[in-house]
Amino acid sequence: MNDEYALGRTTGEAERLQLQAEVLAPHSMHLLRLAGLTRGMRVLDTGCGVGDVSMLLAELVGPDGIVTGIDNDPAALDLARARAASAGLANVTFLQADLTGLQVDEQADALVGRLILLHLKDPAAAVRGLSRLVRPGGLVTFQEFNSSRARVVPATPLATRCIDWISAGLRAGGVNPDIGELVPSILHDAGLTVRGAAASGPAGDAESPMPEYLAATVTSLLPLILAHGQVTEAEVDIDTLAERVAHELKEAAATFWSPEIAAAWAVVP
Repeated sequence: MNDEYALGRTTGEAERLQLQAEVLAPHSMHLLRLAGLTRGMRVLDTGCGVGDVSMLLAELVGPDGIVTGIDNDPAALDLARARAASAGLANVTFLQADLTGLQVDEQADALVGRLILLHLKDPAAAVRGLSRLVRPGGLVTFQEFNSSRARVVPATPLATRCIDWISAGLRAGGVNPDIGELVPSILHDAGLTVRGAAASGPAGDAESPMPEYLAATVTSLLPLILAHGQVTEAEVDIDTLAERVAHELKEAAATFWSPEIAAAWAVVP
């Protein structure tokens, strides 16, 4: 599988991911419940990173369930283990492995992934391969962004430009910013029986985490944004971007609607 990550592997990106996890947590939990995740399940969390979704799943499946987070980044997994231990979660473990050729001792009841398909060259082939780790009749669900759904109401110039920069940067990095709307098709092409789909997403004003989240995403994508030639480094002025976005939202009494996170769920034949 493609190991390229368009947003970089910097300390700043790690911090952005933690902020993103906090912003998305209630929405991911809602979508996981809609998909059918429930107590007692044995679940695989693919591309788990530092364990944010794994810990949500641990809460959903309860003490009688088991969650295994899988990632190929040992540093991320070390942090995931420490966080799970600090939270007192005894029903979640982490495994370092590449998703290609992954083997498990016992088939899972469910396979989950959040914001992973957008980084894969052939997501349907990846899901097809991973679904063999799930028992017949088991659940497969993935959550991905629809970035074009991001907007500011009423519209403000700087925040709107940030949204445009992010989409351009993702595309320059070979990432489809609206892969979320394709998740049902991806699951279908993987040979699964699609049962449903839904979307959810956070929003906030100048006092919310939204200005910081927006600026942090621009920061992680800045090399690609600048290489795309849409804007100069001086125009972005990254050190003051969050402050300027917040000021703009406050002056306009505006709300930033984040990219929605879309999910689809399917069963293994």
